[in-house]
Amino acid sequence: MTQDTNRPGYEDVMESVEEVRSHPLCDIRMLGKSVQGRDIPLVTLTDPAVPDDDKQHALILAGMHGTEESGRSIALELISFLASGREEAAETLRRQVVAVVPCSNPDGAVLATYRNAEDVDIAHTFTFDTAAGTPEGRAIEQFAVPFAPEIVVDIHGLAGGSMMDRVWFEQPWRFTPDRFFLSVIGNAMSGAAEAAGFPQREVSPPLTWKEEEIEGLRLGGKLAAECKSLGLGLEAIEHYYREPEWRAAGLVRLRRLLRFGNEDEFGLGEPGYPTSLVSGSRICGLKAHGIDASSRRRNRVELTRFLATNWAIVDRGADGLDKCARVLVESKGANGPNPRRFAVLLRVRKPCEIQTIQWENEALEENDEHGYRIWEDANSRLIQVNLQAPLGGPGRLVTVRYDCPFFHS
Repeated sequence: MTQDTNRPGYEDVMESVEEVRSHPLCDIRMLGKSVQGRDIPLVTLTDPAVPDDDKQHALILAGMHGTEESGRSIALELISFLASGREEAAETLRRQVVAVVPCSNPDGAVLATYRNAEDVDIAHTFTFDTAAGTPEGRAIEQFAVPFAPEIVVDIHGLAGGSMMDRVWFEQPWRFTPDRFFLSVIGNAMSGAAEAAGFPQREVSPPLTWKEEEIEGLRLGGKLAAECKSLGLGLEAIEHYYREPEWRAAGLVRLRRLLRFGNEDEFGLGEPGYPTSLVSGSRICGLKAHGIDASSRRRNRVELTRFLATNWAIVDRGADGLDKCARVLVESKGANGPNPRRFAVLLRVRKPCEIQTIQWENEALEENDEHGYRIWEDANSRLIQVNLQAPLGGPGRLVTVRYDCPFFHS
């Protein structure tokens, strides 16, 4: 390290970025300039031999606060791991595009200041309706919002040095199931660190939005609100640990996180982070429509922005009276763009057999565009009804009729 063996600075980051510039899995670009004119680097890693349409998007941010050196170390360690060619890394890059901003506050890193060169806290100047309050924040935001990541991680350093390694969460919308998903993911990350020998503070369930109380919004919070990204923070101990421990404890948590992007750990019918379930649950939920990750990502953003400004319902009535499940789709008003496609997810216990599926008395067939898809888990059959229809509008029905040995008169 050019400044201190325990403190990777801006020059160290830029040298490390240049070392991977010619790597076939890496793409390097500068997002913009800091207040004092320093470049803000972005390293994007993926396997170019695999089409991007069915890849998940992961965004890793580090170094928002210039004096928190551990985030920069962890980001560099992640880049090194993903470019290593190891099978786990190769599998991740076949299935994901991982974008890493290893030094979000170049001036703070050089000046050894928490804030930027204008004495503004970059991390807490994002808003819903306007551009970020710093040039560094605006440069990162202009990339991040259209990137619409499934997962975003903001890495910070716990400068007090106490035994407080931890994972924390951005606030999700109340209508999403993301509190559950974030809790499962966070506990898995902490469990991986514990297994590797790094004590972790217990994970607390994430809170939900209270818009009137929002102050100092982080980028992860903005992406959670506008794009339904799953937002997490990763805290690393400084002073108590040295750089090798920062890197090891940080990487083991990020590796566990990235595995969620490679597999279908939540039973949603496709591999990847569980962002496609926009509201509800697998028993009855609103799901993003699309035949690949890119299409689902676009629809997820459309549905989330519609639900942020409109009251809408996707509600399953009582099954059993006539051996069918009915899901009411309805909205009161349609402010802003009305999504022209969506999907409904239902779950029934095996050995129930699906007989017919209808949308507004229209019989549907197996089809990923306008129809249905069925798959199974250990206990149940799951039905995804894919609809080329506006989400907003008067009450309409999805009707799933099935034969069930549990029904009784």
